[in-house]
Amino acid sequence: MTKRNINLVMSVANDSGNGFSKTFFKFEDGSNRVTITPSLYAPITSNEGIPNLGDANVQDMEKNMDVTIKSPALKTTEEYLVGNAAIANGDSVISYNVDANLGKVTPDISIILPLTKIAYVALEHVLEKKQDIPKTINVTLAYYLTCLPISEFNNPKKRELFLKKLSKGKHTVIIKSLRQDVKVNISMDATQTFIYPEGITAQIGLIYNPEKSFAYREGDLFEKSPYSNGKAYSDSGNALLIDIGDGTTDISIMDGTHPLKGLGVNISLSQGVGTAASAASDQLAIDYTQIGHYSRSVFLEHAIRENGEGKTLREKYLEPKINSLINAIETVVEKEYRKANNDINTVVVLGGGVNALTEKNKEFLQAKIDSLNPFESHANVWWIPVKYSQLLNLDGLRVFLDRKLAQK
Repeated sequence: MTKRNINLVMSVANDSGNGFSKTFFKFEDGSNRVTITPSLYAPITSNEGIPNLGDANVQDMEKNMDVTIKSPALKTTEEYLVGNAAIANGDSVISYNVDANLGKVTPDISIILPLTKIAYVALEHVLEKKQDIPKTINVTLAYYLTCLPISEFNNPKKRELFLKKLSKGKHTVIIKSLRQDVKVNISMDATQTFIYPEGITAQIGLIYNPEKSFAYREGDLFEKSPYSNGKAYSDSGNALLIDIGDGTTDISIMDGTHPLKGLGVNISLSQGVGTAASAASDQLAIDYTQIGHYSRSVFLEHAIRENGEGKTLREKYLEPKINSLINAIETVVEKEYRKANNDINTVVVLGGGVNALTEKNKEFLQAKIDSLNPFESHANVWWIPVKYSQLLNLDGLRVFLDRKLAQK
């Protein structure tokens, strides 16, 4: 019989993307897992919004995340549906507000999502060992690693605020989606909580193997790469990374694993595919008042459909906004080239937003890059496949985490 009170130690690496939260968990027994969750939650104001979940099992619990959270980082104690469970809740769903440029330090979602995921994975770990549902799980995080957009990482006050929100006091998550409530107490120490800049973590993920962090990365990621493996890429000289996300685009120049001397960690644009889709949706609502206003995620879902509606949404509404995003990226890239005296050997384009770019967008960006250095061979452009690009920041965090665990 499972003890009513369970103590667990785990380490967590979490990349809170505007679209999806990607999280790696590692337990003391060596087991680990990765979960990818839509970055959404919905406050529950009445029982009408709560789905009838019955006795959820290990396989479907993460689709039915229903929690009450008490945390010093949140102003109130409320019940939430999180991730996929929030999608069915309708208009009250909350995501990162990419239009308001609030970033990731301020919004409650940056606390609600990882705490919920930690609680559910802790419970799943217990249930995999024993079938009885415990009353309380006390989780101690040996390490918690996460990352922020470069613009927020560059602000020491924001970094300190985020660190305090994560590590000050104890977080309590009540899991509501089983036949009985489970209390999960989560503690993390500020000295074992680490924040890194997005983009640079992606660079680490390109160079090193996230599963064997002291080894260079190899494999099919490099099939269409200018380089044979992570070491060849790391040794190639200066690389300019363009990380196109949902709400931001981070641009950084790296020499191997180090930001180029004197340039720090470079710059963030408060624009991404999500802001482009949101602007396109706004224009659509003006032109067709009868269909109402699509959220950015719903707009993108409709825009990829292979029918007349999808074609119109892509060509008339989305592509002009994506073109504006590409123009903004090109302006920043040109400035960064000048800072680096045009000493750029590789341009790496990654991030979940790459999937929304057309071949014409890619050709346009390549032509711009070619024009920046007319006297030498043009920089290699490495388009990271979507299969890998969305997880590169998490891969980099995993490298950092694995090395910390190896030193412990």
